[in-house]
Amino acid sequence: MASATPLKDIDEQFLQCCICMEQLKEPKILPCLHRYCRECLKKFAKKGAKKIECVTCREKHTLPKDGIDGLKTDFNTKNIIEFLQLQDSVKVDPLRTCIHCKKKLKASAFCFRCNDFLCETCHEFHASSSIVKDHHPHIFSLSEAEAANLTIQKLSSLREAPRCQAHPGKLSELCCTTCNNLPICMPCTYGEHKGHDLTEVTSLAKIQREMLRSKVADFMQYKKKAYQMREEIRKTKGKLDLNVNKEELKAQERLGAEEERIKKEIRNAEEELGRKQAELEGEVKAKTSTRKNDLEEKMKKLREEYELVCEEERREVEASFKKLQEENKRETERLQEGLCILNNGIKELLTSLKTQKDEQVRKIGELSVHFDGIVERFETVTKTVDCIRAAENDWADVQCIPDVCKAIDLLREDGEKGSQELGNLSAVKVRGLSPAVTVRRKAGISRDVESVIGVPSVERGWVINDISANKDGSIAVIGRAPQHQIHQTVINMRGDLLQQKVIPTSKPDWSPKRSFLTQSQIAIKYEEKLGIYDMRDQSLKLATLKDAISNWPSSQLVHSVTTDPANGNIIVGCNSRNVYVLNNQLKHIKTITLPAGIKYAADIAVHEGALLVRDTSSRKAFAVTVHGTASQVKYEFTKPTIGGGDWWPESVCTDQNGHVYMLWGYGNRSLIVQYSRDGGQIEMMREVDGYHNFTGITSVQTNQGEKLLLGQMYPPQILVYGLV
Repeated sequence: MASATPLKDIDEQFLQCCICMEQLKEPKILPCLHRYCRECLKKFAKKGAKKIECVTCREKHTLPKDGIDGLKTDFNTKNIIEFLQLQDSVKVDPLRTCIHCKKKLKASAFCFRCNDFLCETCHEFHASSSIVKDHHPHIFSLSEAEAANLTIQKLSSLREAPRCQAHPGKLSELCCTTCNNLPICMPCTYGEHKGHDLTEVTSLAKIQREMLRSKVADFMQYKKKAYQMREEIRKTKGKLDLNVNKEELKAQERLGAEEERIKKEIRNAEEELGRKQAELEGEVKAKTSTRKNDLEEKMKKLREEYELVCEEERREVEASFKKLQEENKRETERLQEGLCILNNGIKELLTSLKTQKDEQVRKIGELSVHFDGIVERFETVTKTVDCIRAAENDWADVQCIPDVCKAIDLLREDGEKGSQELGNLSAVKVRGLSPAVTVRRKAGISRDVESVIGVPSVERGWVINDISANKDGSIAVIGRAPQHQIHQTVINMRGDLLQQKVIPTSKPDWSPKRSFLTQSQIAIKYEEKLGIYDMRDQSLKLATLKDAISNWPSSQLVHSVTTDPANGNIIVGCNSRNVYVLNNQLKHIKTITLPAGIKYAADIAVHEGALLVRDTSSRKAFAVTVHGTASQVKYEFTKPTIGGGDWWPESVCTDQNGHVYMLWGYGNRSLIVQYSRDGGQIEMMREVDGYHNFTGITSVQTNQGEKLLLGQMYPPQILVYGLV
């Protein structure tokens, strides 16, 4: 809407009230620049209300102390409407009573100073008489009313200065900037506005127009961005649909693969049972045949004894087979239950995906509505700015431009809020499924070390303090380094360096720890800090525990860390009975108090819904509950008694079949103990030389089966045992 725009080209909707849907009457403008009739706003606003909500954009605005009457009148719009009404009235009835001769004749002109019509004769006198010389700039010939070149600027030049609100009989001569650029007359400068900042309207309008020019240049860039957001919203919705479909397909594929694998395991278990039965039956035949040969000569005398022996052997075999049948039945039931749990997990995952999608589609819909409103507000601001530029009315400009600049700033701020939120709405969070159920067979630790993994990537003077294995077979090593540093190193089973990060510390740390949170993220602890190391970009996100956890005791030290990948949580053990649970954003979730018999958690691991805790102080190890905030002992691990020593636990881990492995120490000896799944029974023990040098134990799945890894501090290397 440039200054050369004819009045007839003005959009009718720009001059329409959105409440009564008619042409604006005494238009009042809100801070969002939407206009309404004064009386419509009074009816719409609640009596005595301090705020009002815009009907168009739903923005809430604080009303002036005078209520609706205190809102600014849009002079430019009012002038345009009054002129259009003047045009329409002349078209309907060109005969008007002349203000001078009082005759009802065809109107020839209109004097905006007199605010009335003139006949042709009086028009000539009015335009030439020196008596009304100050009226000359305000006389408008009605013959120009339909002219194509009649512009807003031309119309603005015809209007006189606004009347003073305090003295309606006088024209305004100055602007009071103290009172929000209020037009005032000269007597007001000695009265209510005495001592206020008063400015001549032309100079003030020039300043305001320059400010508007600067704002509009910035505004146009954001306007383009707002229009582009509509396309971004459409793309985000498409990405969300694609991501949800991809996760649903992966879940279904996982379900199919797991179901087929479990069925295969069940078939293998049944075949194993058949093989055992055949072996037992063969054993019976062999034993009875041998015994029969020995008793051939004494057959007559010993027939009864033979029958009894055979019966006894048969009962033993039947009892053994019955036990195998029961074990096989329990295992089959467990596998079927695991398959059912997996099915339920997949269903929950799909339900969660649908819930996420529905929620994010709802949010995208809200953003779409939000940006539709932003675009509409951009259009309103654009039309308002064009109208101000076209009119070049000093009095109207000093009133409107400050509000336009505020509206532009608010519009930019609202647009930025929506833009930031949109970027997160195409992704979906997929909760990890519980570990797949497997057939549990008794496993044993190989008698000898199968291999040794050297860590040549660790520089001279560096050590291994802890190790952890990933699902992909990689091994994370953390340890102390010289000059107040620790190293986070990732290697493969051959000892090849995959990546390494050196982390400076404020003081020496003798026991940094680590544990895999996801396949690409490792939780590490050093000093009193907890961090998440991301293998994808080698970034490290850190939190100081005394800041992350309220009421952190000043004397409390961190001793251990483990992860609960199924729930995406990190668990921290200390030199107290407190165990802290944090999420993957390092936000504190809850504090668990260990049972009274446990002094502190020197090492911890998550196992089948319980927390395995080794308490070096009491030289005992326990499995405790993790639900709620006060844990209870589920069972205590049986201590080894070999050599009559008072062994103490040093490190703990589990394998994929649910067995628990614990490293125990006594004097200069170290012992790896394999436990049953409930921890109550020792199934196997392997003694290892050089106890003082071992720092961590973990298991890893390889192409050759599962292996047990034992970390050695110095020289830095890893001993590999087979699980057979």
